Amino acid sequence: MKQRLLGWVLVVAIFAVAAPNGWAAEEQKQPAEPAEKPLGPGWLSLDCCVGPLDNAIANGKGALEKAIGISIAGFLDTGYTWSSNHPHSPANISGRYFDKDYNKVEFNDFHLVLDKPDKDWGVGFHISGDFGRAGELLREATLWGKAFHREPSAELREAYLTTTIPVGEGIGVKGGLFVTTLGTEILPNPGAYNDNISRSFLFNWAIPLRHLGVLFNYPFSKLINANFGVVTGWDDPHDNNHQPSFMGGVTLTPSEIVSFASNLIYGAEQRNGAPKRFTISNVLTIKPVDPLALYIEYTYGHESNVTPSGRDGIWQGLAGIASYSWTDRFNTALRAEVFNDRDGTRLGGEPFGTHKNATLAELTLTSSYKFTKMLLGRAEVRQDWSDRNMFKRGSSSADSNQTTLAMQVIYTF
Repeated sequence: MKQRLLGWVLVVAIFAVAAPNGWAAEEQKQPAEPAEKPLGPGWLSLDCCVGPLDNAIANGKGALEKAIGISIAGFLDTGYTWSSNHPHSPANISGRYFDKDYNKVEFNDFHLVLDKPDKDWGVGFHISGDFGRAGELLREATLWGKAFHREPSAELREAYLTTTIPVGEGIGVKGGLFVTTLGTEILPNPGAYNDNISRSFLFNWAIPLRHLGVLFNYPFSKLINANFGVVTGWDDPHDNNHQPSFMGGVTLTPSEIVSFASNLIYGAEQRNGAPKRFTISNVLTIKPVDPLALYIEYTYGHESNVTPSGRDGIWQGLAGIASYSWTDRFNTALRAEVFNDRDGTRLGGEPFGTHKNATLAELTLTSSYKFTKMLLGRAEVRQDWSDRNMFKRGSSSADSNQTTLAMQVIYTF
């Protein structure tokens, strides 16, 4: 399966290089640059002392990009998370993944992105990598390693080629390693972060993180955009069963205020290759007024013959996020969520054995403040609940709830 997918990527690249340079490129999300308009005044502003560093880095980066013809972006992320359950041995906060380390200042990530749009050569590329704790966890979660242990702290997040086939409005093609289209939350990118520090249960347990394969995109109109692709499956680029998984989705944008995206993945994910896994994620985005954004997500998953007794597994969840920008510096985001794992197929082992029909819920409030255009600070309080004793307490017991506090500093370049 890997060989066939890599062969398709090479065919796309050869076809694109032979194409006219005038082909329209698939839109790439450009890394955020310091805005021309300065931020408004703020009591905690550090424009006086950090602002000159922002400008120096932006100017130096701009000169380098012009010299090599490649866009460069990235960020540095450091954080701390505390839990009322004080987990020990190991000190992992239950129900979390990228923010599971308890009572430790962690260098989460040095993220670097290189971009080249295909408008110049007919084929473009995107490469991004994570260095730090996020790299270790991403590598572990997506099964590059042979066992679950502390992995090397450098990981290639994405590496793909892009082009546009000149048919109709243009068929966008992306081939290689890329993050999933499912869900509301994302693996953070420069200038594009989740509204909260911690990830939702849906992000951690209900959907995949990334794929190896080919994805096609076509804009039927301003209202409808569709995508379809073939990938090795959930997260594991090595493909554990030599059977492809299929991805598809549609985005409806009836107005600037409302959009709706539905994306799914279907295919064999177990090693024997026979049982199929199906997951669909539906996200409604509403922006009724400029400072306010509302996100509502419903995700449903089903996998055949996945339990030890041969029973099918079903999981589903509903989440909502309200994000409000009080000023151009200060934002607050409130997330509420409920997630059910009917057969213990997604939350098995979290933290003491399999819990069938477990339901988890959480409420999270996050505040963010831009000290400068490129320096962001955040603080968060989160309350988790479960109808089972799912949250590790100390080193040998578990509880049905936990409270966590988190802080984070992000510097974007």
